[in-house]
Amino acid sequence: MEWVDQAVFTSQASAHAQGYHLAAASTDLTDDERRALARWGPSHDCVPDPLRQASIVSSFSLPSGRIAVARTFAHGAEYSRRGAIRWYTQFAVLDSTIFRRFAANPFAILTAAIASGCLNVHDTLPPVLPPIRLLGKASPVDVAAIEYAAALVGPRFVIEVVERLLTHHGPVILVGAERYQRIIAGVLNLFPVPFRARISFTTGLVPSAQRPLRIQPFYGPAIEIERLRREREATVVDFGHTATELPASVHPWTKFIAYVLNGSRWHLLKALFRRDDLPPCDTTAGLQALGRLCLEEIVSPSPKGTEGSKSLASSHAPADIGGLQAAAFLSQDTAASLAFDQAPSQPSPLPLHSNSVAGTLLESGCGESGPRRDHPVPTPGEAIDPAAIRLWTTAAEHAVLAWEEGPESFARFKPRWAAIRSRLPGDMPDVVLGATIRRFKNAIFGSTLAETNRPDRIERIRDLLSLLANL
Repeated sequence: MEWVDQAVFTSQASAHAQGYHLAAASTDLTDDERRALARWGPSHDCVPDPLRQASIVSSFSLPSGRIAVARTFAHGAEYSRRGAIRWYTQFAVLDSTIFRRFAANPFAILTAAIASGCLNVHDTLPPVLPPIRLLGKASPVDVAAIEYAAALVGPRFVIEVVERLLTHHGPVILVGAERYQRIIAGVLNLFPVPFRARISFTTGLVPSAQRPLRIQPFYGPAIEIERLRREREATVVDFGHTATELPASVHPWTKFIAYVLNGSRWHLLKALFRRDDLPPCDTTAGLQALGRLCLEEIVSPSPKGTEGSKSLASSHAPADIGGLQAAAFLSQDTAASLAFDQAPSQPSPLPLHSNSVAGTLLESGCGESGPRRDHPVPTPGEAIDPAAIRLWTTAAEHAVLAWEEGPESFARFKPRWAAIRSRLPGDMPDVVLGATIRRFKNAIFGSTLAETNRPDRIERIRDLLSLLANL
């Protein structure tokens, strides 16, 4: 249990300033940290229109070496009463030791802060805020977050984001998708904790020179993207286009992650990230050395590489070692192997709808609705492919979430369903379809849907069933 400082940046008239400013903070924040938070703080048109109803999560390092985790959301109107939305940003400022105890996962930190009831929202802020007490810790790997991101945009795109983060120094701009919070949460879990701690991001704030973040979703015009490329040396991952082929000089860590994603070999990441004797991997060069070591000892080990208790491969299941060369991921003939079309060598030890960090955060009100915990139950005698069940369940989750958000959200989702469906094996298993039907059966008479008249209600149900059954 450690104490974490907090601060709030919002529009308020106070004794020392008016308008947007650092309206309240803990007493232990230094003057340099306060100035940095004030420069970073978002105001006015900081949130794109599609995210006006969402809560945006961000994370970045302060000049002091401490880490700031922030969430930004709409809260009332600006104090000037001119009718503009009042954006309210809460900061949690913590030392690197606490950050790493939570696996350098900002979503886990906000989850803990919300669960403790410390991140209170004030209409009128007091000048001094008490520090926050954080309990618990986070797992180094959130399997559900990785699977969700891979099912949402495809594993090839997830691998491309990993590669861009490792080979480019400027911002990595994400365009052409929705639910960026889920995508970023999955990508972060593919890096060791020391390297993950160096990745700054936002799940939706408008790009600004005052916020030089590594991962930056973008909703603006294409001409603005070109400006970001030119002025800030940004690289762009466009989820609306076909994923590009990885170059022959792909980063070794990217090769290893491709191997893990190809077979849902989550136990490899879990065993690796929990080791205390890993070589330094908080820099790109260090992660390059670790990637080479993983390729040599786990993906295609030599007899010498599998000896000794200190070998990385010694802690993994023998059935998952060998059989795939790292170079296979670079050829066009094996491009389909990255589309989750193979069963995992070993089923994931975590169920898809486990109490994931990202899911808990979203259910707590910090963004979109999180995954439900309705596990599909197989019928007697039904053959189960664990990989297909997990992937189809995640895909169905996306469809139901979009459907529950209303007709407009579901209409935007429909064109993307064909792309998601093309990456999944076979037809939707009956066990998943049955579980999904049971899932929204109770929503038919829910408070939101019950407000519509019966014909519209029936039409909405038919719409979802037609999509899921591929009619």
